[in-house]
Formats: sequence, C-alpha cells, structure tokens
Amino acid sequence: MYLFKPPADEVGCVSVGESVITMDTVSHMTVTGFKVGCTRQTAITATSVSYVELANMSVVHSGDRGVYLSGYNSTVRNITVEGNGCGGIGMTGGDQLSLTRGNNLLTQCLVTDWSRWKRTYQPGISWGGVGNNFTNNRLSNAPHAGILGGGNDCLFEFNSLSDLCYEVTDSGAFYTGRSWIDRGNVIRHSTFTNIATTEKVYLGSPSVQAIYLDDQMSGYMIYNNTFINCHAGSFIGGGRRNQVLNNTYYNCSLAVHVDNRGMTWQADECKEGGPFDQQLQSVHYQSPPWSVHYPQLVHIFQDHPCVPVYNTVEDNQYCHGEFIDVTAEETREWLDTVANNTIHC
Repeated sequence: MYLFKPPADEVGCVSVGESVITMDTVSHMTVTGFKVGCTRQTAITATSVSYVELANMSVVHSGDRGVYLSGYNSTVRNITVEGNGCGGIGMTGGDQLSLTRGNNLLTQCLVTDWSRWKRTYQPGISWGGVGNNFTNNRLSNAPHAGILGGGNDCLFEFNSLSDLCYEVTDSGAFYTGRSWIDRGNVIRHSTFTNIATTEKVYLGSPSVQAIYLDDQMSGYMIYNNTFINCHAGSFIGGGRRNQVLNNTYYNCSLAVHVDNRGMTWQADECKEGGPFDQQLQSVHYQSPPWSVHYPQLVHIFQDHPCVPVYNTVEDNQYCHGEFIDVTAEETREWLDTVANNTIHC
C-alpha cells in the first residue's frame, strides 16, 4: 500500500479527463470565464474555427498544453496558463501557399512554470501560419524555449520573456530556423530578461540566445527590443535580409551574432536542388503571389545564395559585454551593414 499526502495547503488531484472544452469548425462563438485544471491533455482546443474568442480564463496543471487554436479571425485573450506538464498556448492560421492571412490574435496572456514533465521543445507559445499577431503576453520560468514556430508576416510585439532556457544549450527564448520561406516576421517592443543557462550542461558549452534565427533563417525584422542579462541577444545563424535595429542590450555577453554557415558546413543546404530550394519550389516562389510579395526571392540563386547577405545591424545601444562578433572585413565581404551602434551605460 502506498500513501500520498499532498504538501500543506495543496490539493491532490488524480484526473481521468482528457480535456474540458473541444470545438471544431465552429464560428462566431465566445467562451469566457472558465477556470480549468488537471486535464490529462490539452485543456481547451479549438480547431478550424473562425470568429471565435477564448477569453478571461485560467488553465492550471494540464498534462499537455493549456490552449490550442487554429483557424481564422479568432482571438485568445487574457488567459493564464500555469504549471503545465508540456507547453502553454498554441495558435496558427492562414495559408502559406496562397499567403492568405489568418488574422488571429493572442494577447494579454500569462504563461508560467510550464514544461514540468516534458522539458524541451514545449514552448510557452507555439505559432505558425500567416498574418497572425502575438501581443502583450508574458512568459516566464521554463527550462527551454518561450516562443517557437515558423510562418509568414506574423507580428510579435510588447511581449515579455524572462528566466527561460535555463537548463539547455543551443536554444533560444524566441527560436525559429531552417527556412527561406518563413519570412516577413517582426519582433518589436519586447523585453528579454535572464536568458541564460543556469544548470550544468553535458554536451557542448552553455550557449543560449534571446532571439535565435537558426540555420539560415531569413527575412526577420528585430527592432526596439530590450535585452537584459542574456548570454546572447540577437543571433543570425547564416541567414540573409535580417534587420536588427534600435535595440538595447544590457549586460549581455554578446549582443549580436552573425555567421556564414552557408559558406562552410551548411553549404549543401542552400544550393539549387537542396532543402531550401525544395521549400521554395513547394510555394511556387517565382509566380504570384510569392513573386509579388517577396520579389527578393525570385532570383535568389543568382544572388549569393549561401552568403549571409544584406543583414543590417544599425542604431543599437549596448552596455557591458561584446557587441558583435564579426569583423569589418567579413561585414564587407558578406554585403552586410553594421553602423551607428553605440555604448550607452
């Protein structure tokens, strides 16, 4: 016989319920005011919906995620998600092939203390699709990524991410990578605080980034953000046409990283016939709407395809720590711009 005694002022819960709210192909509905706890899987799921609002709820201690929504013209607002076994909130919508916007909004949500069971690749916000907005959300205290996904023309603004990636390496509080077609996304007016490994890692050395554009991720705009106590602030891993503008980096070991992995160990990825070419072909990138919306892609294989070209790092401020780890010669060779970045303590 085994006896379980909950800690003082706590309630023990043994759940057999998979979820609480599940809807599919629903439109013009509002769900508000619920308090949900201790489901075995995702507590609230809304798939292929339109004009649906999930608002003013709390979800605690679910086995999987708290909330997942896919569809169009829908909103997830003012939801607190805490203590989940896996991720926090997932939202996607829109169509990449036609570049049809999802027009979904995730706003004023708090996600904290998640990944209690599955420690990695369970972000506080998982995202995808085209033309969705993620604004005024707070994410804190998890061992791996805060925001993770990929898509087109999505906006991330006025978000706060803190105390993340603390027991991993080679990760990011905002992580995305390995695509030339996921582009046009904006990260602005957000704060990244305490993004650094605090636990001992056994593979490699501690290295986490606040914003991690991995493996030639391209076409991002990162501006007017604040980075405080981060191992690295903005990381461009071989990508092109990224803009890092007017950010503030305080007490970051490295503010901005740029490398040329497409010219070295990842060269096969960016050649014609390689994985990035296959991605481009899958969306018919040389025909409308892609050729009109992203004209810089039409002749990409005639424009230094494996070189991290046309990145711009300008008008940033930093204090305590190295600013950028590329030389002036490398910047010229890669056709990048690094200018007007100043120490401000």
